[in-house]
Amino acid sequence: MTGPAPERPGVSRDTPLTSVEVARLLLRTASLAGVDARELAATAGVPAWELAVGAGMIPAALVARLWELFEQATGDPYPGLAVAQRHALGDFGLYDYLITTSATLRDGLRAAGEYLHLVTTAGRLEVAEEGGGSLTYAYRCREPGSRGEELCLQFAVAAFCAGARAVTARRIAPAHIALPQRPPSSAAAFVAALGTTSIDFGAAAATFTFRDQDLDLLLPTADPLLAEILARYAAAFPAPPPVTWYERFQQLLDETLDAASPSLGGMARQLAMSARTLQRRLADHGTTWREELDAARRRRATNVGLAVGPDAVGLARQLRYADARSVRRALRRWSGQA
Repeated sequence: MTGPAPERPGVSRDTPLTSVEVARLLLRTASLAGVDARELAATAGVPAWELAVGAGMIPAALVARLWELFEQATGDPYPGLAVAQRHALGDFGLYDYLITTSATLRDGLRAAGEYLHLVTTAGRLEVAEEGGGSLTYAYRCREPGSRGEELCLQFAVAAFCAGARAVTARRIAPAHIALPQRPPSSAAAFVAALGTTSIDFGAAAATFTFRDQDLDLLLPTADPLLAEILARYAAAFPAPPPVTWYERFQQLLDETLDAASPSLGGMARQLAMSARTLQRRLADHGTTWREELDAARRRRATNVGLAVGPDAVGLARQLRYADARSVRRALRRWSGQA
């Protein structure tokens, strides 16, 4: 592997994004194959702080690069299939529950296409052909052409086919599969993973076809009331925002303040950078370490209540001040009182 990719500029509004959960799934699978997941992420240009967030989106180009590096590092001839086998319903949170609470497989796949932006804005799932007792779905990427995109399509088709078996609790087989990639030396792995021998390679698009009788199967996990609630929530919920370094820094600072007195050096170590680099990054955001620490203490003070009086000592302890006098000065400063 080469060294870490250079630090990238900010993410624009039009940048295709993919859930950080996809990157985590990829890296977990790589780790199980004996690959150093941290090195793999660093080489792709995915900082450790991005992988540490609870939820969020990262540039899809980074995930495509991860796919390519995963293939090189593991030597796995079928990377998309391997990662799809590690995916479990629930990994993608709200998105997966929108599918599992649907009434039928058809409804679940409709929800999968409608709310795909919760997982990625770099692709789309749409009905490509209907009739003859079956329905064909196409999965398309916004920026096709790379090997990473081919592996992403391989993963998406395999994940939807495996998901169909999981949500119906039946070993249903797709009527047909088409993939844009070149034909492999053997299709045995694809047949085993996808559940059908009807597979075309070198196709114009990635598609999978299910028979109407399978699409109309009732899901054991169907929950109409919960499905309606989740759909209302998802309809008002835009694509998760991109993970930003500054937001991760503030989150870490708040978490550290909960447990101990934060320090510039300690925070820099958690973000895998030097103290000088951290100061420079904060300056780029028009702020300083002292200002950020003060703001974090103010947020915490708001959460625990601003009463001083006999509780000043306790409040000073919670805000990691040396004494009650320091917390009183801070409270006066925040309130603007003399």
